[in-house]
Amino acid sequence: MKNLTALFILLMLSAFVYSQTIHSPGELIKIMTDSKLSYVMDVIQKPVECMDLSDKLIDHDFYRVSTDSGLFTYRYEVSEKAQPYFDAAEKYFSTHNIDSAMFYYKQTLSVDSSLFNVMTYLGQIYEAQDDYTNAIIWYKMAISKNYIDYMAHWFLADNYMALGDIGSAVDEITIARILNRNNPRIKQAMETILKKAKRTPDDWCFNPQVAIEKVSDNKINVAYGEKWVGYAIAKAIWTYEPGYKKSMGVAEGKYSILEDKECLASLLMGIENAKIKINKEPQLRILKDAAYNKFLEEYILYEIVLPQNPFVVLQLPEENILNIKDYILTYRNSK
Repeated sequence: MKNLTALFILLMLSAFVYSQTIHSPGELIKIMTDSKLSYVMDVIQKPVECMDLSDKLIDHDFYRVSTDSGLFTYRYEVSEKAQPYFDAAEKYFSTHNIDSAMFYYKQTLSVDSSLFNVMTYLGQIYEAQDDYTNAIIWYKMAISKNYIDYMAHWFLADNYMALGDIGSAVDEITIARILNRNNPRIKQAMETILKKAKRTPDDWCFNPQVAIEKVSDNKINVAYGEKWVGYAIAKAIWTYEPGYKKSMGVAEGKYSILEDKECLASLLMGIENAKIKINKEPQLRILKDAAYNKFLEEYILYEIVLPQNPFVVLQLPEENILNIKDYILTYRNSK
C-alpha cells in the first residue's frame, strides 16, 4: 500500500502541469456509477492482438530549425540552381559511381548549404569506401544541423559498430528508433546492436486487453482482461463520458498525455490492489518500473504515442528525445 500511495501522489503532482489532478480508481468508478450513460462491464472474450503499424513511417524529407519562437519542421526543397548537381549526384550514387557522386553532392552543398540531408549522403559515400572516420564526421555534421535526421543517427550507429564503439552505437541506434518508431529495418539493426551490447533485445507492443464500444446512445460495452479493468474504466470515461475531457482541461477531439497518465495510473493501482503478478508481461512490468522512477511520460511517448503518431517526434525537443532514450536503455532494453 505504501508504494501504491507513493505512485498516486507522484502522478497527481505530475498532473499539475495540466492544471488538473488525476482521479483514483474509486473516483473513476463513482463517475461511471453516477453517469447518465450505462456502462456494461464484462470479461473480454478474444485477446487483443498488436496492430500492424508498418505503414506509419517517416521519410527522409524533413528538417527542422529551432528559433526563439519554438521548433519548426519543413520539407526539403532543392533550389533550381542546386537541382542539376543534386540530380547528377543521385544518378551516380544509384549506379555506384562513388567518386562522381561525391563530387556532385559536394557541389550541391556548395550551392545550397541548407540541404542537410546531403551531408548524410556524403557520410554514406565515405562509409562505402570503409572510411569510417570521415563518414562519422559527415553524419555528425548532419545531426548537428538537423537532429531529427534518423538516417544519420542510424548510419552513425553502424559506423560506431564497425569501429568497436558499441556504447555509442547503442545510443545512436536507439535515437534512430525513436525518430522513426515503426521502421522495420531500424528495428532489425537495433536488435543486432543490442545483442552485441549484451542488452535485452526483446521487442513488444503496447496492446491493452480492452474493447470499448458504444452500442446505443446511452449504452457503452466495456470488455477487459483480468489485469486491465482499471485501464478499461478510465479509458471508457475519457472516450465517452459527456463533458469529462473538458472537465480535465482537454478540448473535445484533442489529445492530452494526461489521458494516458490517468488510464495507466488506474491500471497500476488496480493491479496493486488485486496483488496481480506481472513479472512475465513486459509491457506491464516495465510500465511499473517507469512509473515509480519518473519515466512514465517517456513510456507513454515511446510505447503509445509514437507508434500511432510517429510524426509527433518531429516536434519533440532534443532533451525529450534523450529522456526517451534513457527510459529505453534503463528499463526496456537494459543490460
